[in-house]
Amino acid sequence: MNRSCFPAAPLLAVVLFLLAPLAGAAQAAGSVLAVYNSGQAQVNESRVVTLPEGAAAVVFTDIPSTVDPSSIRATAPDMTVQDVEYAYKPITAGNLLDAYIGKELSVILPDPTDVNARVLRKAKLLANADRPIFAMGKEVYVGSYEALLLPEMPEGLDAEPTLTLTTQSTVAGRKNVALSYLMGGLTWRADYNLTVNQSGRSADLDAWATVTNTSDHAFPGADLRLIAGDVQRAAAPKMVMRANAMMTEGMPMDAASAPAAEESFSQYHVYDPGRYVSIPASGSKQVGLFSAANIPVRTELSSRFRSTPNQRAGKISQSVESALLFTNTEANNLGKPMPAGVVRVFMPESSGAKLLAGEARIGHKAEGEEVRLVIGRAFDVTVERVQTSFQRIGKNVAEVGWKIAVRNGSREPKDIRLLEAMSGQWTVLNADTPYTAEDAGTIVFDLKGVAPSDGKEGTVINYTVRFTN
Repeated sequence: MNRSCFPAAPLLAVVLFLLAPLAGAAQAAGSVLAVYNSGQAQVNESRVVTLPEGAAAVVFTDIPSTVDPSSIRATAPDMTVQDVEYAYKPITAGNLLDAYIGKELSVILPDPTDVNARVLRKAKLLANADRPIFAMGKEVYVGSYEALLLPEMPEGLDAEPTLTLTTQSTVAGRKNVALSYLMGGLTWRADYNLTVNQSGRSADLDAWATVTNTSDHAFPGADLRLIAGDVQRAAAPKMVMRANAMMTEGMPMDAASAPAAEESFSQYHVYDPGRYVSIPASGSKQVGLFSAANIPVRTELSSRFRSTPNQRAGKISQSVESALLFTNTEANNLGKPMPAGVVRVFMPESSGAKLLAGEARIGHKAEGEEVRLVIGRAFDVTVERVQTSFQRIGKNVAEVGWKIAVRNGSREPKDIRLLEAMSGQWTVLNADTPYTAEDAGTIVFDLKGVAPSDGKEGTVINYTVRFTN
């Protein structure tokens, strides 16, 4: 199709005069950017403007399209703000057609007489709700079309958002306007690399903050703050958000040389990288948070089963969960608030190469908490059980016997925890292996140093439980 059919619309600059000449367009002079886990950010920036004495209009451009207009605040010496106007109606196909409702445009349609041909028809756009509806003469057309040709760019659409302040100044001259607002499209999460040493008893931890931006608004050289915690906000009106495909910028793999400064704020924690960070308009940026070396860790193999007062036949195989545990204390060379995120665990193989052993998502972990990372299922350890007895001794009472066989297919002894969750009211009548009560509904068999099975049955546990429901 000939591109000349699509007239190019000139970019028009609209100037509003509010009681006095328009002040110079405000230019940003750096920003303090506080990014929250919840997908929002607070922006504080300084913009330099020249104001006359008295009333004027200050126009701000380079404003994110995901801004919360109700949160905008601006201050400057000898200046008061009388009103704030945020305008943004983006140039989209829907908005273009809405502007042409009731007007004539050109529609390129399939030729009903030739499947490979197209026809150009003049039509009046009647509506544009779920789809465009056209009037062509006395007929109403609702159907497919190839393209629409608009005679000119309609008024009232914006290439970018604008913010206009009505100001009153007692002194004329150059001023630094402090502008602050909340916006969407920015979030961050913690990413951790936990590298276990050759002995398997300690590990090094590198913590990174991955900041993701989908707002299409860049922040070059921002003074960045990362807020860890769940900040409560009232429900807000829906904001315009444009999500583009993300491009990753500069994803380093080693820990930063200097850790981010951390401090408490209300019920949250704030991390300051201590340097200026540029955030791309669409993509992500990794910033080093902290590192810790030689953290004592231990591996735990566990298998959980829920026992009920029902009769079961045949063998039941149970999965064996592999987890890595450590305690977040200063004595363990850590003792730092750990924001929610993903922990990737790397373990050594025989040659010494560190390979990915699994990854786990954690919530916020305060200092002193235990961190349990479930990284996969055990390959060499199996747990199999069979119901050895079942007796209904009353309307609501049943006795169930279990035999559990634990096999260790590796070459080294293994510690294995068996967690037996019980339903209803219950009592263990007998057990040939010591157990502990983890809580009101669970008993635990802690098997220490289960020897390699070498094709044998392995370690066997027998117990009987009475259920009363």
